[in-house]
Amino acid sequence: MKFHALLPVRDEADIIDQSLRHLLGWADAIYVFDTGSVDETWEIVQEHASRDARVIPLRKDSIYFSDTLLRGWIFHQARQKMRNGDWFLRVDADEFHHIPPPEFVRTYLRPHETIAWHQYYNFHLTESERIAWESGAESRSDRSRPIEERRRWFTCGPYSEPRLCRYRDTMRWPATASFPYNAGYVARERLPIRHYPHRDPDQMNRRCLLRAIMTADHDFKLKMLPEDSHWKEQEWRKLVVPDGLTGLQKWEVGTNLPEFHYTTHLAPWPKRGVQRLTHAFGLPLLDRSRPDWSEKSYPQRIPEWVQQELLEKLSESA
Repeated sequence: MKFHALLPVRDEADIIDQSLRHLLGWADAIYVFDTGSVDETWEIVQEHASRDARVIPLRKDSIYFSDTLLRGWIFHQARQKMRNGDWFLRVDADEFHHIPPPEFVRTYLRPHETIAWHQYYNFHLTESERIAWESGAESRSDRSRPIEERRRWFTCGPYSEPRLCRYRDTMRWPATASFPYNAGYVARERLPIRHYPHRDPDQMNRRCLLRAIMTADHDFKLKMLPEDSHWKEQEWRKLVVPDGLTGLQKWEVGTNLPEFHYTTHLAPWPKRGVQRLTHAFGLPLLDRSRPDWSEKSYPQRIPEWVQQELLEKLSESA
C-alpha cells in the first residue's frame, strides 16, 4: 500500500521547500505540476527531485488553476503508477497534515471507509503580526523558520472537501469533475490539515496581485471562478484578521489541535446506508457507466499578455 500526493504549485518559493520536506515524511510519490511560477518554485522542486526520486516534476506550463482539469490531469499521469489499494491525496503547498495520512488510515479509518474529507485549521496573519512586519520585527529572513512557528493563530469551521481516497483501477475522473465519481465510502472522521494561505504581507500581496491580474482576463473569470470565489479579493490588508476575532485560537507547536467532529460532510440516513451497500458490492459495475477522462483534456493556458502584465506588476511591487 502506497501513498501518492497530487501537488499543483504556483509561486510558492517561500513555502515549497518546507512543504516538500513535510510530504516526503510520509508520501511514496509526489507528482508536481507548476502552473507558471515566476519565482524559484520550479527550481526548488527540481532540486528536491534530484535528491529524492519520490518527487516527480510532471510539467511546468502557464495555465489557469482548475480543480477539475488540473487536478484531473495530474491524477491521470499519476494513476499509471498506482495499484489497487493504494491511496492518493489532493494536496497544496500551503497545507500540512497534522496527522500523517498513513497513520490516519491505520488509526482513524474503518476497513470499509475508503475516502476521507479534510478538517481545515486555517492559520491567519493577525493585525499585531502585520504591525510587527511593518516595523521590521519580522522580515523575509524569517521565512527560514518553520511556518508553524511564525503563524500561530487559527480558526476552524465545518467546511470540508474530499482529500484522501483509496485507489481502484476502475474509477473514473472526467474533466468535468473535481474528484472521481463514486470515489469511495465517506469516513466519519476528517483528515486534520493545518492551512497557511496567508504567511506574511509580501507573500499575501504577491498572491493578490497574481489573482487580480488573472481575473482581469474576462474569459477566465466567466469560466473558472464561482460567484463567491476567494480569488476575487485583491487587497491583502483585507485578509489580515483582528487579534480579538471571534473563534481565533492559538496553537502551541507540538500540542494537539482541538477536535471538532463535524458531520456535515456525511449523507443523511438512509442514503448513507444505500451508499454503504453500493460501495461494498456495486462500484466496478457503476464505474463503467460513468464518463471517462479524454486525452484531449488539458487546463486553459494563460494568454501571453496576462503573463507579461503579471511580470511587470510583480517587478513594480518588488
